[in-house]
Amino acid sequence: MSTKYRFIRDIFKNKKLMPPLALLCAILWALAYPFIKLGYSELGISSDDLGNKILFAGVRFLFAGIIVLLITNSKKKLNVKEIFNFKIFNWILLFALVNTSLHYLFSYVGLGYIKSSRGTILDSTGCFFLIIFSCIVFSDDKMSIPKAIGCLVGFSGILLINLEPGNALFENITFLGDGMILLNALCAAFGGLISRVVSRKIDMTVATGMSMAVGGGILCIVGIIAHPYRLWNLTLPGFFLLLALILISAISFSIYNSLLANHPISKVAIFNAFIPVFGVCFSSIILGEAFNWKYLVAGIMTTIGTYLANLETKK
Repeated sequence: MSTKYRFIRDIFKNKKLMPPLALLCAILWALAYPFIKLGYSELGISSDDLGNKILFAGVRFLFAGIIVLLITNSKKKLNVKEIFNFKIFNWILLFALVNTSLHYLFSYVGLGYIKSSRGTILDSTGCFFLIIFSCIVFSDDKMSIPKAIGCLVGFSGILLINLEPGNALFENITFLGDGMILLNALCAAFGGLISRVVSRKIDMTVATGMSMAVGGGILCIVGIIAHPYRLWNLTLPGFFLLLALILISAISFSIYNSLLANHPISKVAIFNAFIPVFGVCFSSIILGEAFNWKYLVAGIMTTIGTYLANLETKK
């Protein structure tokens, strides 16, 4: 193993660097939301064009995966025989299906039948599912009182962003809306668990690149089968927005999955509670949506929740 590659690996193992790296992933994923909306507008993808939406996600992850694999290959020659070993490739395929294909397929279907605020709340349950499942499955990740309180405070901050007085937020619950978003959240949680298992069998960066490339390819096929309404109107701004989303996926998933492989999952996953908080802030700045004082309060609550979840408790 080269000195440069060992140095990068040690960065992801460093406990002090884990919080800022996990926070960086949350910021990048939050930035993706307004970029996706702008991308739809530039490429001429209508709100009810499910085929093009899924194809858009597929292209994004396919090329993000290819970029990760090319960069990894430049640092450390990829072992093709190891990747396509039957036992290892089965795990990579499962990782691709759960963490990329099904995750984003459920997401795009569900968002077509549900209010965005309701979707944000349900989608954010994924990080809390992951924390609970991780504490059950892995011996190095135990539930504690501060961690439980931290999850409750963080989720309360997300609720604060989306709840409006007098609004019946959970009226007309449907499987195609609420059910799909909850399945999306569960896929995100199970994808996090699978990443820990995969990291013990193959280099996590390689697994991330393969999962995005394979999962993105599957989404492209599904998007074409779903019959897009029209061809993309590819403008220069639209191209740069798609490129930005590809890079966001390549960077954030590579960092996040590497952190999950080297730290207790609950301590990393709690930072995902920042995604809806940063998301509404970026939407205000980039899309001109109204900013509300409660976003700041929600950010403080999420920060407190994250701090509590990462407290080292005495054995």
